Amino acid sequence: MLTIVYFGILLTLMLSLPVFGLFIAGYAPPPHLTLFPISAEPGESSISWLVCGILAIFITTSLTPILCRFFKNSIITEPESFHSMRFPWWGWIALLWVASSWMLAWSRFSWFQTWQPHTFPLLWFGYIVVLNALTFQRSGQCLLLHKPRLLVQLFFLSAGFWWAFEYLNQFVKNWHYVYLPDMSIVEYIFHTSIAFSTVLPAVLSTYEWLGTFPRLTRPFESWHPISWSLSPKTGGMLLALGSIGLGLIGIWPMILFPLLWISPLCLLLGIQLIQKKHVSFVGVGRGDWRPVILSALAALLCGFWWELWNVHSLSHWEYTIPYVHALKLFEMPILGYAGYLPFGMTCLLIAECAMFFQPKPQQLLSLSINKIPE
Repeated sequence: MLTIVYFGILLTLMLSLPVFGLFIAGYAPPPHLTLFPISAEPGESSISWLVCGILAIFITTSLTPILCRFFKNSIITEPESFHSMRFPWWGWIALLWVASSWMLAWSRFSWFQTWQPHTFPLLWFGYIVVLNALTFQRSGQCLLLHKPRLLVQLFFLSAGFWWAFEYLNQFVKNWHYVYLPDMSIVEYIFHTSIAFSTVLPAVLSTYEWLGTFPRLTRPFESWHPISWSLSPKTGGMLLALGSIGLGLIGIWPMILFPLLWISPLCLLLGIQLIQKKHVSFVGVGRGDWRPVILSALAALLCGFWWELWNVHSLSHWEYTIPYVHALKLFEMPILGYAGYLPFGMTCLLIAECAMFFQPKPQQLLSLSINKIPE
């Protein structure tokens, strides 16, 4: 029951705060504001090399301690047991599926014309199975085989999760879609929801796979403890900051568009801390930074594949980002990839909410990586 209330509070805040902020400031909401938007209208993009430089310095400075910690402490001999298992047969089928889907996504076969705009979920269903196969090969366990109920719940939760971001994008207009097929509203919501349903399973499957690499996880298992960071008072502060951020993005979208990725994370973490729910980041209080690092990196890796597979697909998205619309890698400006880092943390917290629905709530598999044979 508390989990349902939690989702209700979170959804209400994400839907209402941007509109409330515009109302307080005396501005009108975006035209044709809707709960199920797929934006086809580009926003405003621009380049400011000064802003690009400042952001690049800020991102580099923020990531430098993490990279230094990794390279300084990653000289660890991996257990031979990680390489003793064969890649499962169903993983090979999934690899073939991904390769075939990639070919279909980037080709324009006449016989495939009807389904050409719908290749996104084909690719990502295959990707999810491949990552589970890789995880199983290294650790002998994976979400697909050992937590299938949770994985199915993630698919359903993911659809609503990304619709919320599409809703918020109406206020900042950072991305839009091109070459969309003609569909009825019902078909449009159905097909798009299937595509959106793959986001959380993809990120969490990648997270699980990364958790099987001791060279990646051990440096952050015992780092700088921040005991005060996860108290209810901190939760209240995060909730306030997240609420203010969402309330302001519609007023100053050209400046505050990065808050689209940071504010939902603050809201999620803030509400969970206030409710004294167990959160994946609680280990930071005793120096365990693995969930933070792994979730951010998982989303960044998924982001690379999202952008790569998107660039030559028929129906795809394009970006219009103020000040930093330069040096693109695929369709995404290079500095825009930094948004995947807080997004990955948000995905992990949302997945944890799904675990509250389990008969016996448990941690994700990779949070038990210490149990992997040495």
